[in-house]
Amino acid sequence: MNIPTPADSDSKSPRMSLSQARCGEKLKIVTLRKDSPATARLRELGFCESAEVCKVADRGACICVLMGTRVAIGPELASHVFVERVRR
Repeated sequence: MNIPTPADSDSKSPRMSLSQARCGEKLKIVTLRKDSPATARLRELGFCESAEVCKVADRGACICVLMGTRVAIGPELASHVFVERVRR
């Protein structure tokens, strides 16, 4: 019988797209979809790997606080940003 050790278990939060994250969650950007022409635009807006973002609203547009600034992106762009929850 194999008993998982702490080293074997995945301690990271599961990855999800920004559009799937709940409002009020503090998140860390893990990666951006690589095969999308929108990736360059997301980077220009500040959505880069390891950046922290907080999703504050999701009413049509996904509104996030990124580097102290509120940024709104559409649901399609939000689906190109992959994040994980930041442990408090």
